[in-house]
Order: sequence, then structure tokens, then C-alpha cells
Amino acid sequence: LLVVVATRSSIASEGDELPEFISCVNSTIAAQCSSSTAQQQQQQPLYLRLTLWTCEDNCRYNCMHSVTDARPGPMYQFYGKWPFYRLWGIQEPASVAFSLGNLYMHYHYLRMLAKEIPTKYYLRPFILGYAAVNINTWIQSTIFHTRDLPFTEKLDYFSAAMSILYSVYYATLRIFQIDDRRKQLLLGGVLLGLFATHMFFMSFVAFNYVYNMIICGIFAVLQGAMWVMWYFVVGYLRQNKRVLSYGHWVLYATGANALTVMLEVFDFPPIGRVFDAHSLWHLSTIFVAPLWYHFVILDS
Repeated sequence: LLVVVATRSSIASEGDELPEFISCVNSTIAAQCSSSTAQQQQQQPLYLRLTLWTCEDNCRYNCMHSVTDARPGPMYQFYGKWPFYRLWGIQEPASVAFSLGNLYMHYHYLRMLAKEIPTKYYLRPFILGYAAVNINTWIQSTIFHTRDLPFTEKLDYFSAAMSILYSVYYATLRIFQIDDRRKQLLLGGVLLGLFATHMFFMSFVAFNYVYNMIICGIFAVLQGAMWVMWYFVVGYLRQNKRVLSYGHWVLYATGANALTVMLEVFDFPPIGRVFDAHSLWHLSTIFVAPLWYHFVILDS
């Protein structure tokens, strides 16, 4: 509801429609990229070749910054993204650094969970699976923010959707105490089918950002609502003192997660062309993970 209320009409990518940008790109490409593709690649610095920057991509990058430098007034987005200063070919250095921070956090807790979670606990493999799924998500996020290409974008979006769906899966198994293997597989199969359908639509029908946001938002809210209801129903209404003694940690994690999403809703131009709202969102989620894993360990 907050996303819907905060949404307002906007032109997402006005910068690449500017006449001076189009003129700069056309003239620069004509001057610098007239040779064969192989020759163009050899002329590029090694770090740009390793990060898959073509001659044309490099011209667009340079024109984006030259137009932004010369143009007064508000900063524009180009091809749906803010103009960031790259580092060694890395397209969005801040988001890459903070994605690696999240990756480390989930890896750290995967090792801790393997030691702390009782081996006979029926949810142990699913808890470890949660950490593993999130490790993959942050690997894909690191790759995508290093270089925004169609295939890296899909991997990033699909991995993020997978982590959200897996959160719903784990919440359902825990809250309803589903320890029957057949029921676990059935629920997993249903959610996997939904995920496959989502990937098919995004890959072969339309890579629709609004649709993706709505679907991921629905499941993220569902997962958070499930935990909040579990805590109040089991803890307060049923007066389960054990749950009341530690269950508040899941409220902290859910609340913190909801607050960090505000950085995605209220976007702003990058500070120093490095730190934008999205990169700061990645920074904030580093500190949410310990709240969640602390709850999981106590709950086990």
C-alpha cells in the first residue's frame, strides 16, 4: 500500500532522450568505433574488456557524464539508471561493495548455523538452505551491479525472487510445523511451479519491472505478516512464554526489513555519483541479517 501511495507519474529515463546526449553518442561512436569489433576490443583497456564494455557502451558512458557535467538543474537517468562513476570497469561500485557485505554476512551465518542448529531438528536443512539461497542472491547482485547486461539482470531479478519465495516456504514450514516429508515436498513443488511460471513470463512474455515488483512485494509482505501473526497468536493469545522470551527478534527483523525498503520507494540521485538510494538499501540490509539469524538460532 505504501508503494502504491508513494508512486507518482515520472519519466524513468529522460537523459538518453536529450538531443545533446544523442548527438554526443552518435558522433563519438562514429569517431571511435568505426573499426572492426576485434580491433575495438583491443583498443579498450584490459579492465574494460574483462567487464565486457564494448566501444559503443564506453561512448555512452562518457557522453552520459559529459552531458551531466554540462547540464544545470536536476540530474537525469540514462537508460533507466543514474549516472554512476565506474571503478575498474565496475558499473556501480557502492552497490557491488554492499552486495559483497551481504554475501559475507549470509556466509558467516551459514557456518554458524551449521554449528548451532541441532542435527536432529527437522528444519535444519531448510535453515541452511535459506542461507545458501541468499548467498546465491548476493552473488548475482554483485555480478549485476558490476555490469548491467540483459543476462546479469535476469539472474539478479530471478535470484531475488527466489529468496523471497524461499522465505515464504520456510515461514510456512516453521509456523505450521510441517515436518511430514511429503507435505514439505508438495509445498515446495507448488512454490517452485509459481517461480518457474514467473521466470517464464519475465523471460518470454515481457520483462515487466512493475509486475515483478508487485509479485515480489506480495510475497514479501505475506512472509512478514505470517511471522507477526505467529508471534501475537502463539505468544500473546496463547500465552506461550517460550515464544514470548525470544519471538520479538522476528519482529525486529521484519520491522527493520520494512524500513529498509523505504530506500527503494523514495529514490534520489546518487551522492557524488556513487551512493544512491538503492546502494544504501544494500548497505542497510547487511544489518538486518543478524536480527533474523539470531531469531532462527534461538527458535531452533
